[in-house]
Amino acid sequence: MEFLETEDGSLTLRHAVLGELYHSDRGAVGEAEHVYIRAGLDFVAAERAAAESERPIAVFEVGFGTGLNAWLTAERAAELGRAVDYRAIDLYPLAEETWRKLHYTESPFFEWMQEVPWDGAAYRYGEGQFSLTKFQADLVTFDFSEMASTFDVVYFDAFAPDAQPELWSEAVMAAMYRILRPEGVLVTYSSKGSVKQALRAVGFEVSRLPGALGKRHMVRARKI
Repeated sequence: MEFLETEDGSLTLRHAVLGELYHSDRGAVGEAEHVYIRAGLDFVAAERAAAESERPIAVFEVGFGTGLNAWLTAERAAELGRAVDYRAIDLYPLAEETWRKLHYTESPFFEWMQEVPWDGAAYRYGEGQFSLTKFQADLVTFDFSEMASTFDVVYFDAFAPDAQPELWSEAVMAAMYRILRPEGVLVTYSSKGSVKQALRAVGFEVSRLPGALGKRHMVRARKI
């Protein structure tokens, strides 16, 4: 892994095999906040505020990566006074020697989050407002049958479609559709035509939003 400092001062990584960055070189934190927190978490929190404020916001992340999205979600959820049920999948989790060098925060929560086992069990932090479940598995072959209509938001943060097209297929997007609750949303940094086409093909209502940090577009797709 190669470490790179992005334009907002936060670090990202370059995958040794794929050559892909884990985040935008214009800002790892800035991109994550724009795409996943504001367009995803904040959006569903506002929609659920009145009717379901006592229920944890359920998040599924494709590509746990550095843990940045999970950490920012926990920080924002605490500000909102909302509990979170966070589940993430990654076939190749980062080694401890790698994530410790990221220096996103000195928070004990970040270290706890990284040390949660990849065993598919739910672990709760502190008083239990944040639950984390991590799956070390292949997204393409993972069994989602017990997660139907579970999640409010999917953070789709896989490597780019050109690098790993199998992760952006109609079959995968159909699985994402099934695990979302009615009116749930999927958010992703990619607005590639084939991605939008796959999302629409399985039933999503696709919206193109302004992208992060100078990027033209991102996508938010709603289950209808």
